[in-house]
Amino acid sequence: MTLDYQIFDPAPCRFPRPRVPVLPRGFAAAGADDAALLAGVPLLPGVHYSRGRYALGEAYRQAGLDGGSALLAPAYHCVTMLDPALALGAEALLYPLHADLTPDPAALDALVAASAKPVKALLATHFFGFVRDFSWLQSWCAARGIVLVEDCAHTLFTERYRAAGAGCYGQFVASSPYKFFPGADGGWLLAAGATVRPARWRDELRGLKQCFDAARQPSVNAADIAALDGQLAVLTGQAPEIGNDVQLSRSGHSPQYRQEHADRAALRSSRWLAGHASVSAVISRRRANYRRWLQAVTDLPHCRPLYPELPEAVVPYMFPLLIEQPLPHFYWLKQLGVPVWRWDEMALSACPVARDYRLRLLHLPCHQSLSDDEMAWLLAALTQVLRAPVAEGGP
Repeated sequence: MTLDYQIFDPAPCRFPRPRVPVLPRGFAAAGADDAALLAGVPLLPGVHYSRGRYALGEAYRQAGLDGGSALLAPAYHCVTMLDPALALGAEALLYPLHADLTPDPAALDALVAASAKPVKALLATHFFGFVRDFSWLQSWCAARGIVLVEDCAHTLFTERYRAAGAGCYGQFVASSPYKFFPGADGGWLLAAGATVRPARWRDELRGLKQCFDAARQPSVNAADIAALDGQLAVLTGQAPEIGNDVQLSRSGHSPQYRQEHADRAALRSSRWLAGHASVSAVISRRRANYRRWLQAVTDLPHCRPLYPELPEAVVPYMFPLLIEQPLPHFYWLKQLGVPVWRWDEMALSACPVARDYRLRLLHLPCHQSLSDDEMAWLLAALTQVLRAPVAEGGP
Protein backbone atom coordinates (compact mmCIF):
# COMPACT_ATOMS: atom_id res chain seq x y z
CA MET A 1 0.00 0.00 0.00
CA THR A 2 1.20 3.53 -0.78
CA LEU A 3 0.75 6.23 1.86
CA ASP A 4 1.63 9.91 1.84
CA TYR A 5 3.84 10.98 4.73
CA GLN A 6 4.96 14.29 6.17
CA ILE A 7 8.53 13.88 7.45
CA PHE A 8 10.79 16.25 9.33
CA ASP A 9 14.47 15.77 8.46
CA PRO A 10 16.63 17.22 11.28
CA ALA A 11 19.97 16.58 9.56
CA PRO A 12 20.58 20.24 8.56
CA CYS A 13 20.04 21.32 12.18
CA ARG A 14 23.00 19.31 13.48
CA PHE A 15 21.33 18.78 16.84
CA PRO A 16 23.74 17.62 19.56
CA ARG A 17 23.26 14.40 21.48
CA PRO A 18 20.79 14.67 24.37
CA ARG A 19 22.40 15.60 27.68
CA VAL A 20 19.93 13.40 29.58
CA PRO A 21 18.69 9.93 28.53
CA VAL A 22 15.17 9.86 27.15
CA LEU A 23 14.62 6.31 28.50
CA PRO A 24 15.57 4.65 31.82
CA ARG A 25 19.10 3.45 32.59
CA GLY A 26 20.70 2.06 35.70
CA PHE A 27 18.97 -0.49 37.92
CA ALA A 28 16.96 -0.38 41.13
CA ALA A 29 16.30 -3.87 42.47
CA ALA A 30 12.88 -4.95 43.69
CA GLY A 31 12.41 -4.82 47.45
CA ALA A 32 9.83 -5.03 50.20
CA ASP A 33 7.61 -2.38 48.61
CA ASP A 34 7.47 -4.46 45.45
CA ALA A 35 6.60 -7.62 47.35
CA ALA A 36 3.58 -5.84 48.79
CA LEU A 37 2.66 -4.24 45.45
CA LEU A 38 2.88 -7.48 43.48
CA ALA A 39 1.26 -9.74 46.08
CA GLY A 40 -1.67 -11.47 44.48
CA VAL A 41 -0.93 -10.13 40.99
CA PRO A 42 -0.99 -13.16 38.68
CA LEU A 43 1.71 -13.73 36.11
CA LEU A 44 0.30 -13.62 32.60
CA PRO A 45 1.57 -15.82 29.79
CA GLY A 46 2.88 -13.98 26.77
CA VAL A 47 5.63 -13.78 24.17
CA HIS A 48 8.70 -11.54 24.37
CA TYR A 49 9.79 -9.67 21.23
CA SER A 50 12.73 -7.38 20.57
CA ARG A 51 10.36 -4.41 20.12
CA GLY A 52 6.69 -3.68 20.57
CA ARG A 53 6.30 -3.16 16.82
CA TYR A 54 7.01 -6.85 16.24
CA ALA A 55 4.56 -7.84 18.95
CA LEU A 56 2.00 -5.75 17.09
CA GLY A 57 2.95 -7.52 13.87
CA GLU A 58 2.13 -10.92 15.34
CA ALA A 59 -1.15 -9.57 16.70
CA TYR A 60 -2.04 -8.22 13.26
CA ARG A 61 -1.11 -11.53 11.64
CA GLN A 62 -3.26 -13.52 14.02
CA ALA A 63 -6.08 -11.04 13.49
CA GLY A 64 -6.06 -11.98 9.81
CA LEU A 65 -4.55 -8.86 8.26
CA ASP A 66 -3.25 -9.42 4.76
CA GLY A 67 -3.26 -7.85 1.32
CA GLY A 68 -7.01 -8.18 1.05
CA SER A 69 -7.91 -6.39 4.29
CA ALA A 70 -7.49 -3.16 6.24
CA LEU A 71 -6.40 -1.91 9.67
CA LEU A 72 -7.99 1.02 11.50
CA ALA A 73 -5.25 2.97 13.31
CA PRO A 74 -5.03 6.34 15.11
CA ALA A 75 -4.34 9.36 12.90
CA TYR A 76 -1.78 10.53 15.48
CA HIS A 77 0.81 7.79 15.47
CA CYS A 78 4.38 6.66 15.33
CA VAL A 79 5.01 5.01 11.95
CA THR A 80 5.98 1.77 13.74
CA MET A 81 2.30 1.37 14.68
CA LEU A 82 1.46 1.08 10.98
CA ASP A 83 4.59 -0.67 9.72
CA PRO A 84 3.65 -4.22 10.79
CA ALA A 85 0.31 -3.99 8.98
CA LEU A 86 1.95 -2.57 5.85
CA ALA A 87 4.54 -5.38 5.98
CA LEU A 88 1.61 -7.82 5.75
CA GLY A 89 0.33 -5.98 2.68
CA ALA A 90 -2.72 -4.59 4.47
CA GLU A 91 -4.21 -1.15 3.99
CA ALA A 92 -4.00 1.37 6.85
CA LEU A 93 -7.05 3.57 7.46
CA LEU A 94 -6.41 6.44 9.87
CA TYR A 95 -9.25 7.35 12.20
CA PRO A 96 -9.60 10.88 13.62
CA LEU A 97 -9.01 11.66 17.29
CA HIS A 98 -10.35 14.19 19.75
CA ALA A 99 -7.98 16.72 21.30
CA ASP A 100 -7.29 14.36 24.22
CA LEU A 101 -6.30 11.62 21.70
CA THR A 102 -9.38 9.49 22.25
CA PRO A 103 -11.10 8.02 19.15
CA ASP A 104 -13.95 9.77 17.37
CA PRO A 105 -16.74 7.13 17.29
CA ALA A 106 -18.67 8.66 14.39
CA ALA A 107 -15.60 8.68 12.18
CA LEU A 108 -15.03 4.96 12.71
CA ASP A 109 -18.38 4.05 11.17
CA ALA A 110 -17.70 6.29 8.19
CA LEU A 111 -14.28 4.73 7.56
CA VAL A 112 -15.63 1.18 7.68
CA ALA A 113 -18.47 2.06 5.34
CA ALA A 114 -16.12 3.71 2.84
CA SER A 115 -13.41 1.03 2.90
CA ALA A 116 -13.02 -0.99 -0.31
CA LYS A 117 -11.49 -3.82 1.74
CA PRO A 118 -12.88 -5.55 4.82
CA VAL A 119 -11.58 -4.10 8.07
CA LYS A 120 -10.06 -6.96 10.03
CA ALA A 121 -8.47 -5.13 12.99
CA LEU A 122 -8.51 -1.88 14.94
CA LEU A 123 -5.60 -0.53 16.97
CA ALA A 124 -6.57 1.36 20.14
CA THR A 125 -3.78 3.21 21.96
CA HIS A 126 -3.42 4.33 25.57
CA PHE A 127 -1.30 7.40 24.78
CA PHE A 128 1.40 8.47 27.26
CA GLY A 129 0.27 5.92 29.86
CA PHE A 130 -3.18 7.47 30.38
CA VAL A 131 -5.32 4.34 30.31
CA ARG A 132 -8.70 4.81 28.62
CA ASP A 133 -11.99 3.00 29.01
CA PHE A 134 -12.24 1.22 25.67
CA SER A 135 -15.25 -0.89 26.65
CA TRP A 136 -17.38 0.94 24.06
CA LEU A 137 -14.75 0.24 21.43
CA GLN A 138 -14.65 -3.40 22.45
CA SER A 139 -18.42 -3.65 21.86
CA TRP A 140 -18.17 -1.70 18.61
CA CYS A 141 -15.54 -4.09 17.25
CA ALA A 142 -17.38 -7.20 18.41
CA ALA A 143 -20.57 -6.10 16.65
CA ARG A 144 -18.68 -5.77 13.36
CA GLY A 145 -16.41 -8.80 13.58
CA ILE A 146 -13.32 -6.60 13.92
CA VAL A 147 -10.39 -7.73 16.10
CA LEU A 148 -9.46 -5.15 18.72
CA VAL A 149 -5.70 -4.87 19.24
CA GLU A 150 -4.92 -2.94 22.42
CA ASP A 151 -1.76 -0.87 22.21
CA CYS A 152 -0.16 -0.67 25.67
CA ALA A 153 3.24 0.50 24.41
CA HIS A 154 2.92 3.65 26.56
CA THR A 155 1.63 1.83 29.64
CA LEU A 156 3.35 -0.17 32.34
CA PHE A 157 2.23 -3.58 31.11
CA THR A 158 4.30 -6.72 31.64
CA GLU A 159 3.77 -10.29 32.75
CA ARG A 160 4.52 -9.17 36.35
CA TYR A 161 2.42 -6.03 36.62
CA ARG A 162 -0.20 -4.14 34.62
CA ALA A 163 -1.29 -0.55 35.08
CA ALA A 164 -4.88 -0.39 36.29
CA GLY A 165 -7.36 -0.79 33.43
CA ALA A 166 -4.78 -1.70 30.80
CA GLY A 167 -5.15 -4.86 28.74
CA CYS A 168 -8.83 -5.34 29.59
CA TYR A 169 -10.33 -4.82 26.15
CA GLY A 170 -8.24 -6.18 23.31
CA GLN A 171 -8.22 -9.70 21.90
CA PHE A 172 -4.50 -9.03 21.63
CA VAL A 173 -2.44 -6.71 23.84
CA ALA A 174 1.02 -5.45 22.84
CA SER A 175 3.43 -3.48 25.03
CA SER A 176 6.99 -2.14 25.16
CA PRO A 177 8.61 -2.93 28.54
CA TYR A 178 11.93 -1.36 27.50
CA LYS A 179 10.23 2.05 27.76
CA PHE A 180 9.78 1.46 31.49
CA PHE A 181 12.82 -0.65 32.40
CA PRO A 182 16.53 -0.18 31.61
CA GLY A 183 16.90 -3.00 29.06
CA ALA A 184 18.39 -2.61 25.61
CA ASP A 185 15.18 -3.86 23.98
CA GLY A 186 11.87 -5.48 24.83
CA GLY A 187 8.37 -5.89 23.45
CA TRP A 188 5.64 -8.14 24.81
CA LEU A 189 2.48 -9.69 23.39
CA LEU A 190 -0.32 -11.05 25.51
CA ALA A 191 -1.33 -13.85 23.16
CA ALA A 192 -0.74 -17.52 22.46
CA GLY A 193 0.42 -19.36 19.38
CA ALA A 194 3.49 -17.27 18.52
CA THR A 195 7.05 -18.55 18.22
CA VAL A 196 10.21 -16.47 18.40
CA ARG A 197 13.91 -17.06 17.78
CA PRO A 198 16.29 -16.49 20.72
CA ALA A 199 18.72 -13.63 20.31
CA ARG A 200 22.28 -14.47 19.33
CA TRP A 201 24.87 -14.37 22.09
CA ARG A 202 26.69 -11.63 20.22
CA ASP A 203 23.55 -9.51 20.47
CA GLU A 204 23.20 -10.41 24.14
CA LEU A 205 26.71 -9.11 24.85
CA ARG A 206 26.06 -5.99 22.78
CA GLY A 207 22.88 -5.37 24.77
CA LEU A 208 24.71 -5.70 28.09
CA LYS A 209 27.35 -3.24 26.92
CA GLN A 210 24.64 -0.81 25.88
CA CYS A 211 23.10 -0.99 29.35
CA PHE A 212 26.44 -0.45 31.10
CA ASP A 213 27.35 2.44 28.80
CA ALA A 214 24.00 4.12 29.42
CA ALA A 215 24.41 3.76 33.19
CA ARG A 216 27.81 5.46 33.02
CA GLN A 217 26.64 8.40 30.91
CA PRO A 218 27.80 11.70 32.48
CA SER A 219 25.09 13.57 34.31
CA VAL A 220 24.26 17.27 34.32
CA ASN A 221 24.71 19.30 37.50
CA ALA A 222 24.29 22.78 38.97
CA ALA A 223 27.05 24.19 36.75
CA ASP A 224 25.11 23.06 33.67
CA ILE A 225 22.04 24.90 34.92
CA ALA A 226 24.07 28.06 35.44
CA ALA A 227 25.43 27.76 31.90
CA LEU A 228 21.98 27.78 30.31
CA ASP A 229 21.75 31.58 30.23
CA GLY A 230 24.83 31.96 28.09
CA GLN A 231 23.99 29.03 25.83
CA LEU A 232 20.50 30.34 25.21
CA ALA A 233 21.79 33.86 24.56
CA VAL A 234 23.88 32.48 21.71
CA LEU A 235 20.92 30.58 20.26
CA THR A 236 18.49 33.50 20.45
CA GLY A 237 21.01 35.77 18.74
CA GLN A 238 21.13 33.75 15.54
CA ALA A 239 18.65 32.37 13.04
CA PRO A 240 18.08 28.66 13.60
CA GLU A 241 18.62 26.10 10.89
CA ILE A 242 15.06 24.92 10.56
CA GLY A 243 15.62 21.54 8.91
CA ASN A 244 13.57 20.05 6.09
CA ASP A 245 9.87 19.27 6.42
CA VAL A 246 8.92 17.31 3.33
CA GLN A 247 6.03 15.29 1.97
CA LEU A 248 6.64 12.00 0.22
CA SER A 249 4.83 8.84 -0.82
CA ARG A 250 6.05 5.47 0.37
CA SER A 251 4.95 2.01 -0.61
CA GLY A 252 5.17 -0.45 2.24
CA HIS A 253 6.70 -0.09 5.68
CA SER A 254 9.35 2.37 6.87
CA PRO A 255 13.05 1.56 7.39
CA GLN A 256 12.33 1.38 11.13
CA TYR A 257 10.64 -1.99 10.60
CA ARG A 258 13.09 -4.79 9.84
CA GLN A 259 11.46 -7.96 8.67
CA GLU A 260 14.39 -10.09 9.81
CA HIS A 261 13.71 -8.97 13.41
CA ALA A 262 9.99 -9.74 13.32
CA ASP A 263 10.30 -13.08 15.11
CA ARG A 264 13.31 -12.31 17.29
CA ALA A 265 12.94 -12.66 21.05
CA ALA A 266 13.90 -9.94 23.49
CA LEU A 267 17.38 -10.15 24.98
CA ARG A 268 17.68 -12.29 28.08
CA SER A 269 19.18 -9.35 29.94
CA SER A 270 16.19 -7.15 29.04
CA ARG A 271 13.77 -9.78 30.28
CA TRP A 272 15.76 -10.22 33.50
CA LEU A 273 15.82 -6.48 34.18
CA ALA A 274 12.08 -6.15 33.60
CA GLY A 275 11.50 -9.11 35.90
CA HIS A 276 13.72 -7.97 38.78
CA ALA A 277 13.59 -4.17 38.73
CA SER A 278 11.59 -2.26 41.31
CA VAL A 279 8.09 -1.67 39.94
CA SER A 280 7.22 0.50 42.93
CA ALA A 281 10.14 2.82 42.11
CA VAL A 282 9.02 3.02 38.48
CA ILE A 283 5.55 4.08 39.56
CA SER A 284 6.42 6.52 42.34
CA ARG A 285 9.30 8.32 40.61
CA ARG A 286 7.54 8.65 37.26
CA ARG A 287 4.49 10.13 38.94
CA ALA A 288 6.64 12.49 41.01
CA ASN A 289 8.55 13.67 37.94
CA TYR A 290 5.32 14.19 36.00
CA ARG A 291 4.01 16.36 38.84
CA ARG A 292 7.23 18.39 38.74
CA TRP A 293 6.68 19.05 35.05
CA LEU A 294 3.09 20.08 35.75
CA GLN A 295 4.16 22.51 38.45
CA ALA A 296 6.91 23.98 36.25
CA VAL A 297 4.63 24.75 33.28
CA THR A 298 1.76 26.21 35.32
CA ASP A 299 2.71 29.83 34.62
CA LEU A 300 4.89 29.33 31.54
CA PRO A 301 3.87 31.17 28.37
CA HIS A 302 3.49 29.56 24.94
CA CYS A 303 2.60 26.07 26.21
CA ARG A 304 0.06 23.90 27.98
CA PRO A 305 0.16 20.30 29.20
CA LEU A 306 -1.95 17.90 27.16
CA TYR A 307 -3.04 16.22 30.40
CA PRO A 308 -3.05 18.78 33.24
CA GLU A 309 -4.18 16.23 35.82
CA LEU A 310 -2.52 12.99 36.87
CA PRO A 311 -5.15 10.43 37.90
CA GLU A 312 -4.23 8.13 40.77
CA ALA A 313 -3.79 4.97 38.67
CA VAL A 314 -1.74 6.50 35.84
CA VAL A 315 1.92 5.52 35.41
CA PRO A 316 3.10 8.08 32.83
CA TYR A 317 5.39 7.19 29.96
CA MET A 318 6.27 10.78 29.01
CA PHE A 319 5.09 14.28 29.79
CA PRO A 320 3.18 15.54 26.71
CA LEU A 321 3.41 19.32 26.27
CA LEU A 322 1.77 21.40 23.56
CA ILE A 323 3.84 24.40 22.51
CA GLU A 324 2.64 27.36 20.43
CA GLN A 325 5.84 28.01 18.49
CA PRO A 326 7.85 24.96 17.37
CA LEU A 327 10.01 27.51 15.59
CA PRO A 328 12.06 28.49 17.51
CA HIS A 329 11.26 26.72 20.81
CA PHE A 330 11.65 23.11 19.67
CA TYR A 331 14.93 24.00 17.97
CA TRP A 332 16.34 25.81 20.97
CA LEU A 333 15.49 22.90 23.26
CA LYS A 334 17.16 20.43 20.91
CA GLN A 335 20.26 22.60 20.55
CA LEU A 336 20.59 22.74 24.34
CA GLY A 337 20.58 18.94 24.41
CA VAL A 338 17.14 18.50 25.95
CA PRO A 339 15.90 14.97 25.09
CA VAL A 340 12.66 16.22 23.60
CA TRP A 341 10.78 13.91 21.25
CA ARG A 342 7.86 14.31 18.89
CA TRP A 343 6.17 12.23 16.18
CA ASP A 344 7.12 14.38 13.22
CA GLU A 345 7.14 11.51 10.72
CA MET A 346 3.51 10.66 10.17
CA ALA A 347 1.17 9.32 7.50
CA LEU A 348 -1.12 12.10 6.31
CA SER A 349 -4.80 12.11 7.21
CA ALA A 350 -7.76 14.47 7.40
CA CYS A 351 -7.53 14.61 11.21
CA PRO A 352 -6.83 18.21 12.31
CA VAL A 353 -5.59 17.05 15.73
CA ALA A 354 -2.93 14.79 14.19
CA ARG A 355 -1.80 17.49 11.78
CA ASP A 356 -1.53 20.01 14.62
CA TYR A 357 0.17 17.73 17.14
CA ARG A 358 2.78 16.42 14.70
CA LEU A 359 5.04 19.42 15.29
CA ARG A 360 3.55 21.02 18.40
CA LEU A 361 3.20 18.09 20.81
CA LEU A 362 6.47 17.48 22.62
CA HIS A 363 7.25 14.28 24.53
CA LEU A 364 9.44 15.08 27.56
CA PRO A 365 11.02 12.39 29.78
CA CYS A 366 9.72 11.65 33.27
CA HIS A 367 11.27 8.21 33.80
CA GLN A 368 12.43 6.87 37.13
CA SER A 369 16.17 7.08 36.38
CA LEU A 370 16.20 10.89 36.25
CA SER A 371 18.20 12.30 39.13
CA ASP A 372 17.17 15.46 40.98
CA ASP A 373 19.93 17.39 39.18
CA GLU A 374 18.76 16.12 35.80
CA MET A 375 15.15 17.05 36.48
CA ALA A 376 16.23 20.48 37.72
CA TRP A 377 18.24 21.02 34.51
CA LEU A 378 15.35 19.87 32.30
CA LEU A 379 12.90 22.18 34.06
CA ALA A 380 15.31 25.11 33.93
CA ALA A 381 16.00 24.58 30.22
CA LEU A 382 12.30 24.47 29.34
CA THR A 383 11.52 27.48 31.53
CA GLN A 384 14.27 29.64 30.05
CA VAL A 385 13.48 28.66 26.47
CA LEU A 386 9.76 29.43 26.75
CA ARG A 387 10.41 32.70 28.56
CA ALA A 388 13.06 33.89 26.12
CA PRO A 389 11.90 36.76 23.88
CA VAL A 390 11.10 35.88 20.29
CA ALA A 391 11.38 38.51 17.62
CA GLU A 392 8.09 39.41 15.93
CA GLY A 393 7.58 37.06 13.00
CA GLY A 394 10.12 34.62 14.38
CA PRO A 395 13.93 34.79 14.72
